[in-house]
Amino acid sequence: MNKNFNRIKKVVKEAGASSRLISLWVDVDYTTVSNWNSNKYQPNYENLDQIGDLLQRDNGDLLEPQNRINTGLAEALEKELKRLNKEEKIPFEIEKFDKKKGVNVKVNNPVLMEKLKQFVKHFKKL
Repeated sequence: MNKNFNRIKKVVKEAGASSRLISLWVDVDYTTVSNWNSNKYQPNYENLDQIGDLLQRDNGDLLEPQNRINTGLAEALEKELKRLNKEEKIPFEIEKFDKKKGVNVKVNNPVLMEKLKQFVKHFKKL
């Protein structure tokens, strides 16, 4: 499945510019712009900003809308995170031995992360 994330090719054409001009303006290889145009790769924010500046378009105009609908997931997940931490006493972070550093370091708790992922899976079914 090739999902389009950007509209660069369309907006460049609408502006009367070319991929060659974009590659020179942003100082990237022409094939890089071709990969952006085909949505094989995406430009970083700095490159997107340079393209928007040249075409005199907002950066958001260069991106395809994702048509996301707010279902309240973030708020529900935040409540679940607090519940898991307070009621089930699952810590946000745990200590793990870092072999390279030779010391314990704090990392995100994988148990907590898995429980949050399971919550999201259940939430999305509702």
